[in-house]
Amino acid sequence: MEVSEVSCELPAEFMEQLLEASDAPPVFFEIDALLGQRLARAKARLDRLERDLVTRDYSALATARVEFALASRAMADHLMACGLSVSEND
Repeated sequence: MEVSEVSCELPAEFMEQLLEASDAPPVFFEIDALLGQRLARAKARLDRLERDLVTRDYSALATARVEFALASRAMADHLMACGLSVSEND
């Protein structure tokens, strides 16, 4: 399966825009890179296992789902600890 070039390229106008520090939420600069990498790896592994219909390994798929959930929760906990506001109604 090939990835479309359209989905991989951002228009030049987006690439040239700078994010002003005042426009960014305070959490933006405090995201833990290791948590981000963990979440990205977990999502990539889960996607790969979900697409593999021929040799589906249900044990590996279940493990990948658990790791993605744990990585997502760890990232959410970190963002909340950094001050991202959370409404009780959400």
